[in-house]
Amino acid sequence: MLNTDRLCLGCMNDNGGERICAICGYDANTQNGQDQLPTKSWLNDRYFVGRALSSNAEGVTYIAWDNGENSIVTLREYFPTGIATRNPDRTVSAATEEMKFPYNDGLMKFMALQNQLMTLDLSCLIPTVAVFEENGTAYAVLQHFSGITLQDFLMRNGGALQWEQARPLFLPLLDTVQGLHKHGILHGGICPENIMVGRDGKLRLSGICIDSTRDLAKNPEAQIYPGFAAIEQYGSGEYDIGSATDVYALSAVLFRVLIGAVPPDAKERLSRDSLSVPAHFAEELPRTVLVAIAGGLQVLPESRIATVAMLRQQFIGEDASGKDAKRAPAAVPTKKGAAKQSPSQPKKDPEKGTGAKTAMLAALITAAVFLVIAGIMAVTVFRQDLFGKKEDSLNDPDDYASAPQVDQIGQVDSDAVESAVLFSVPDFKGKYYAEVIEDEDNERFSFSIAGKAYSNECPRGTVCAQSVAAGSAVEKDTAIALTISLGPQEFKIANVVGMEENEAKLELLKQGFLFENIEVVDMYDSEKKPGVVLEQKPEYGAKVSTEAVVRICINSFKGEEQE
Repeated sequence: MLNTDRLCLGCMNDNGGERICAICGYDANTQNGQDQLPTKSWLNDRYFVGRALSSNAEGVTYIAWDNGENSIVTLREYFPTGIATRNPDRTVSAATEEMKFPYNDGLMKFMALQNQLMTLDLSCLIPTVAVFEENGTAYAVLQHFSGITLQDFLMRNGGALQWEQARPLFLPLLDTVQGLHKHGILHGGICPENIMVGRDGKLRLSGICIDSTRDLAKNPEAQIYPGFAAIEQYGSGEYDIGSATDVYALSAVLFRVLIGAVPPDAKERLSRDSLSVPAHFAEELPRTVLVAIAGGLQVLPESRIATVAMLRQQFIGEDASGKDAKRAPAAVPTKKGAAKQSPSQPKKDPEKGTGAKTAMLAALITAAVFLVIAGIMAVTVFRQDLFGKKEDSLNDPDDYASAPQVDQIGQVDSDAVESAVLFSVPDFKGKYYAEVIEDEDNERFSFSIAGKAYSNECPRGTVCAQSVAAGSAVEKDTAIALTISLGPQEFKIANVVGMEENEAKLELLKQGFLFENIEVVDMYDSEKKPGVVLEQKPEYGAKVSTEAVVRICINSFKGEEQE
């Protein structure tokens, strides 16, 4: 057993017991919040508690040390906001007599969920390794996962990814969410903050909580994520939360990853749908991807792609049975009154009994809602009220082939209000596109992406040119086209020798190489660890462009078997 006095309470690494950790910068004198477990607490005579990492309506998450396995773990404590209270002896109980039932009900659901998660083996799930009761509450122990959030990853790598880069990362994530649904578990909080990018180049899903944590109708303290939360999570009671709720969130995440912007909040879209895609992206992204995102981001659940399986198949252009997507079966609405699927009942499958919205219908939706505004600012708008036909008239497969193309559908009235007031245009160079459009001060302008260009001055993914010069005085809603930097036309390739295969691929993707241009070949060296990169071509330090083909040689087990 390690002497815990040597551990940093912020990162649980051995820093020799220094007050200020040289690894993470944490000050050992820092205390957890009043309603949280104190640092250096012991649980189950095994787990040494460090700093609190986060908290929400379900409970508190801590970093901890497992003194049995001599490893860092993540500890999740059931402590529902507004329902629980921390007593002087560190125990937890219901805050009032009236709160006893919701507290105990949530406690049972928490333990049932965590025990169920402990039995699942899904590729993008952080494993739960133990569940136990103590202090009048319950705790779940998860493997510690070293990585950064998808949000941080995007901001460090240009703000967005190409589909070729995103595809190998996200298809396993879709499979994992589909696997959760098959076991009756709905996430309800899928967003870039709850998706981790690991050193192995894979995504991991975090933030799985009991159902009331993601539903304002059940809990006014519920934690939902604007832009990624579906309309049914806002507590109106008109629609039930179901598998289509996670479909909306996954589609919103893909929108953020590919377009570089967070979709407008679902409540805003319900009254005035302003979701738009710059024409530049609409031209570059595969039509199957545009169709899938459009179908997954329909505001009303009854019009949305109903299951993750259908969403996945739409991304690759097929329905769940492997047939052409335009002949997929129709969906069943999930309005209030339909049979509910409770995440607390593991035997029920939230994808069963709902059906999937036709991919042909989604394709027509996309064609009808990707409207192009003439001029510099060309956008495509997702709107449910722009259907040209009633649902019962969309049964003819030939309609798909005759659907109007994106650039053939009329104009959109921007509803812009003329104003004599002039505004000074800021200098956007060096800023990420997402930063520009998410800045409230920039809402007075209308933005589009004119294209991409190489730049030795502006980092990859940032703005390197703008159609209206900085300092110009312009009217409200003036269209400004931004050019995104591809970085230097030639740059030094990273050193991936010695990395695991997936880690090496991720490093190359971060530099901007296309996934399809990363070639993997087998090689054998008995003195090196199997699965690591032995050689790379071009070699480390060589000047290349993002269009170059990169070959990595992986140490294979085959040579060992032959010996």
